[in-house]
Amino acid sequence: MSRNLWTLFLLFVLASATLAQRATTVAASEPYSLQSLNIALRQKVGRDLTEANLAILVDRNGVAFDPTPEAVARLRTNGAHQQLINAVKRAGERLSATANSTIIIHKEVADPFLDEARRNVRDYLDELPDFICQQDIERYFDYEASGAWERADKLSYELTYSRKQGEKYKPMNSIGRPPTRSLEDAGGATSRGDFASMLSELFAVDTKAFFKAAGKDRLGNRATRLYDFSVAQASAKLTVKAEGHPPIVVGYSGTVWIDEEKKIVLRIDQAVDDLPATYPVTSSESSIDYDWVKLRGIDVDFLLPIRAEFIIADRRQKMYFRNLLSFKFYRKFETDIKITDGEPVPPTKP
Repeated sequence: MSRNLWTLFLLFVLASATLAQRATTVAASEPYSLQSLNIALRQKVGRDLTEANLAILVDRNGVAFDPTPEAVARLRTNGAHQQLINAVKRAGERLSATANSTIIIHKEVADPFLDEARRNVRDYLDELPDFICQQDIERYFDYEASGAWERADKLSYELTYSRKQGEKYKPMNSIGRPPTRSLEDAGGATSRGDFASMLSELFAVDTKAFFKAAGKDRLGNRATRLYDFSVAQASAKLTVKAEGHPPIVVGYSGTVWIDEEKKIVLRIDQAVDDLPATYPVTSSESSIDYDWVKLRGIDVDFLLPIRAEFIIADRRQKMYFRNLLSFKFYRKFETDIKITDGEPVPPTKP
């Protein structure tokens, strides 16, 4: 399978200089309690505060609670994305280290459940057939740092996946809608690598991802085990790119949901760590959900992406972009068709 880097592409559009600045009312130095953080998610984000800026405040002010799996689940219920979750967990580690006067050393321990999930990921990637599906992208923006998203447009592509060539995107057009441009020319924020790449890179041996058990949860009617993970920049393959700037390789961290019974990955949330201060992207995060999908043409169920989301921003310019992706109409991609220029050669007589 070809290695397809998960590449985030951002085209910055200058916001109007007349946009009014919105002030936040969060205390400058008071650590967040679990209650105050949930209130901020419900009452401030989307009105006068972005979630990205709330994550910065958490990094700056800290938290006054232990971010247990139950506490994190409450934050997610109130809309917290991975960048904020990561900030809360970092603040929780600082709080714990201060209270115990100890240095926290992360060391991965033997975990038979995780080992089996790794093997299942490898088997899944080996068995994944070439296929075609429709990918719809609903794009949103926020140029006022309010946390409220305004709809920009909708793009549709025929997405072809093959092991040899990776992913290819062909614009799909509908009557009554503006024509869809190629992914390279679409402007705004776009992403690639929404299929096997994100999964394969996370569990690849040379990625050297560190995993830590993070409790249990339910996705729909499925019981899952959660693992937090982190990938250092030195071994990462995730790239971020801004218009007019070279792509950069970045470290990232997040959470993976693994089906407790079948030991397969059902969801991945991740956020970029430590972007350079001079780079015109200050935050980037993504999530992807997998489910069993029947592949037309062979009538076999495969674990495939059904929806994804990514958010990328430059908070210094008050420019925030959010894409919601959906995948449907999966079918097998036939690659054994031969095309010749001349007349067909008649069969040899016996």
